[in-house]
Amino acid sequence: MTYKEELCIDAGSENCPCLLAESGDCITCSRLQGKDCCDCNWRGVCIYNEYIQNGKKINNRRTNRKTKILKKIWYGDDLVVLVVQVSKGFALKASRPGSYVFLKKCGQSDCYSVPISVMRSEPEKGAIHLAIKVVAGKTKDLAAAEGELEIRGVYRNGLLGVSGIFTKKPQKVLCITKGIGFAPAANYNRWAYGKDTVDMIIDPDKINQELVNDYLADCPVNSIRYMELSPDFICPQDYDVVLLLASDYFLRSIYIPEDRKVCSNNFHMCCGEGICGACTMVDSEGKSHKMCKCQMEQF
Repeated sequence: MTYKEELCIDAGSENCPCLLAESGDCITCSRLQGKDCCDCNWRGVCIYNEYIQNGKKINNRRTNRKTKILKKIWYGDDLVVLVVQVSKGFALKASRPGSYVFLKKCGQSDCYSVPISVMRSEPEKGAIHLAIKVVAGKTKDLAAAEGELEIRGVYRNGLLGVSGIFTKKPQKVLCITKGIGFAPAANYNRWAYGKDTVDMIIDPDKINQELVNDYLADCPVNSIRYMELSPDFICPQDYDVVLLLASDYFLRSIYIPEDRKVCSNNFHMCCGEGICGACTMVDSEGKSHKMCKCQMEQF
């Protein structure tokens, strides 16, 4: 697989320039990559100029901060929703489709941080809702927490191809979800409510019906169809955008035209800043891409 362009999700945001500028690994800026000339495709404010004018310091580094657990709701034995307190500004940023945060129990090392998609954001209340599938040590630690947790964010790259849903005109959108993929679908639906016409196909395996009912009640979708996903699933053609929020197995096996496809970013996230390399993908030409930040446009 080859690519014609690599875009950084943080470029031009309040978090740019980031840590990659300091290490000479900026995804967008050729000058910050060590080149002598500017040959980037970035059309916003010059990242190199921002970095130099700022005294070669990064902007708004995301750091761990304590957050109060406002509510803990269990849906069955292995799915818990944590409603946590954040600032109104934090919650507003988290309402953007594809938003996620890192969460860990207070006092634990950063290796216990878990990337969690935002399922609902309530800026007016200063709260976000996070659905956690309890699987192993890290998620068990979060589920057992009481009182406070440590949170870091907001991160933006939870959806690949996300520019397809950031249009001014109304669109007809299909969300296909399985398991915890329902969380980013619910966040998108709340963001798009009143603008886009949203239909959902939900695989009921590994997700709780009560959770679906609770998180679609305030912003109901146009239609919901429950079915078991299979590799030979044929995607309907009469949609402007299709969100496929499932495991890599289904991302590979279900065909959706690239110009209409938005999918969950299932790469392994560890730092979220492009530093650790856990999310690195190497394409067919041997080029590495930091998938915690990269949005890819394919040939």
